[in-house]
Amino acid sequence: MNRIRSSVKALIIHDHHVLTIKKGNEYEAKYVIPGGGQDFNESLSDAVIRECLEELGVKVEVGPLLWVREFISKNHVVNQKEEDRIHIVEHIFEAFLENVPSRFQPLSPDSTQLAIKWLPIDRLLEYNYYPQEIITLIQEKSFSKYNGPTYVGDIN
Repeated sequence: MNRIRSSVKALIIHDHHVLTIKKGNEYEAKYVIPGGGQDFNESLSDAVIRECLEELGVKVEVGPLLWVREFISKNHVVNQKEEDRIHIVEHIFEAFLENVPSRFQPLSPDSTQLAIKWLPIDRLLEYNYYPQEIITLIQEKSFSKYNGPTYVGDIN
């Protein structure tokens, strides 16, 4: 059955660095901001709080919705079987740490989660950051005033 998955992400910026999760395996790793799927009967902001507790082990204050992004796999993944196709609508919120810990201790990390890393915003292009298309938005966000949520479209 085809369906759309609702997802949340938390953009946490501190001291010109963005908090990321390194995911992957011994062959390839990428950096993403924390987040995951929204549960049934769960608000978007509650999902952000839960995902940050699970993946980072910290409580966050959820800020404004920054961007809405879609990922429609048929537009980005070649030779994908029909039954493996996914469609995700991702809600990216600004979030703030109540306290910046010296060490993160995830409560329930994803199976592909390797580490938690602060990456310098001005050097994000040097990392395998996903999605690449949002790096410019993160860099602009850290230096400008918030203008309300933006739909960024179906980006990889």
